[in-house]
Amino acid sequence: MSESIAKNLVKLLERCGVKAAFGVSGGFIVPVWEALTESEKIKIFHCRHESGGVFSASEFSLCQQTPAVAFATAGPGISNALTGLRAAKLDGAKVVFISSITSVDPSRKWNLQETTVQNVDNLVIPNGRGYFDEVITISRKEDYSAVEEKLRKGLNKKDGYVVGIFLTTKAQQEIIDYENYEELPLSHDKLDENVERHSREIADLIVNENAIFWAGFGARHASNLLTQIAIKTNSRVISTPRGKGIFNEKHSLYVGTSGLGADTESIYNALHCPSLSTVIIMGSRLGELSSSYVQNSLNKVKVYYIGLNAHEVKENLPPHSVLIDSDIETFLTSIDACIAEEIIPSGQMEAIPALHGSNSNKFYSDVAKDVLHPLDVMGVIQEIAIDRFDCYVASEAGNSFVWTNRYLKFSNPLRYRTSTADGAMGHYACGLVGIAASKERCVVGIIGDGSMLMSNEVSTAVGYGLPAIWLVMNDAAYNMCRQGLELLGNSELDCHIPQVDFALFGQAIGATGYNVRNIKELRNALINAIEEKKTAVINVLIDKYVFPPLNDRIETLKKLKAEEV
Repeated sequence: MSESIAKNLVKLLERCGVKAAFGVSGGFIVPVWEALTESEKIKIFHCRHESGGVFSASEFSLCQQTPAVAFATAGPGISNALTGLRAAKLDGAKVVFISSITSVDPSRKWNLQETTVQNVDNLVIPNGRGYFDEVITISRKEDYSAVEEKLRKGLNKKDGYVVGIFLTTKAQQEIIDYENYEELPLSHDKLDENVERHSREIADLIVNENAIFWAGFGARHASNLLTQIAIKTNSRVISTPRGKGIFNEKHSLYVGTSGLGADTESIYNALHCPSLSTVIIMGSRLGELSSSYVQNSLNKVKVYYIGLNAHEVKENLPPHSVLIDSDIETFLTSIDACIAEEIIPSGQMEAIPALHGSNSNKFYSDVAKDVLHPLDVMGVIQEIAIDRFDCYVASEAGNSFVWTNRYLKFSNPLRYRTSTADGAMGHYACGLVGIAASKERCVVGIIGDGSMLMSNEVSTAVGYGLPAIWLVMNDAAYNMCRQGLELLGNSELDCHIPQVDFALFGQAIGATGYNVRNIKELRNALINAIEEKKTAVINVLIDKYVFPPLNDRIETLKKLKAEEV
């Protein structure tokens, strides 16, 4: 049998479980673009910007736990996509990025959008850095023979894989002969003797001593196991922002969320309790926005880190930490087996009072100001989007992230999405498309006005009829920058944004638009938007002079500045 490389590559992607592709077309990738469009198994979403396409592919991959494709043309198509690719790699997504090289070597003629093998090879940097885990270039049909083995090997990994496949336009159209596909065997996780020893050791500690689990997004597949073990052993749990909901945040054993916007006192007291003997960290690099580096003060307790590629986190942990390079679910299964015969009282469920709503009459907004206090916005989102409709919720970089990290509570894993590694503005103003692409449930994005003006994919969501809601926290400012300058004692700089009617903006491109200035209007708008399951933009006018819980971030900046000096 014979067909073009472009068509064969798409069939390979189908066999690898790809269900969606996001991107922007261009002349250099027409053959692949056409093959993707003809696929009956891969739904293609033609986006408005390359970064929006990659953000969407990354979010689809993480929410659906399956590989996704992003595509862009050569030259600026690739460079526009780099921020999204960097975020996808740091977030642990499985993304196959397809683009083009125009030539193997530089022509020295300055051809339009010229992209060479050297250009794309430089996007891979060892030790977890760079934009790709691997780059595959195909300039002639002989280069294609090794693609399937490389692609399947990478996508079979549990810890994410971002690969760039770059083909010349000629190579995309090359005709190849191929045989019937035979499934390659999947690898199975197996604990080595050293890991088994550590699992018995940790099991003994959590049964007989006071221990805390600190869970990040990488532990999402082990949510049920973690919950079961924590309750059996009466062990408390902290989560990182991306780990919200992996352990029920309304459970009495839940300490809080670490990092930017954290309840600093609760986290610090739990980690420095005199009786604490052990901290077990899993599935997080504990970067700045995930931890505020509080782990560096863990000098008097045992510290274990569990996760794949543990060596990449070594420099961000106390020197005495024990690194266990293992799949988290496999390791926790071993721990659970070690404690199976112990009889330990289970933790009890305790409800955490809502910010406000049907169970409380406490509100924060000043009616005279005709704007909403951000805490009231959080209260309505908790009441309507989370507790009533069980929506996906995503928070954009900036103050939106700080408010949501501190005040929203999730009982289910994979309902909350944020990115703490790259902190790219526009990530969720665009990535809502990827979260909503399956149409299984509504997604509410909590987006700053600055991010909305920088980049968004509302038009794409309208085009595909997606149940995505952009809830814009509109304070007419780059407010995290403005407030940060004030808290650091710096001079005031230009952080003003002319007031924008985002409801009218949404309506102009086909979405339903709502303008909101009080709690009643917000509740009605959010309920209507969720029940309609259509693309919507809710323009929420908020009080710009209310400070979010930024103290951790400010103190971290001061410490980092002092270290540089």
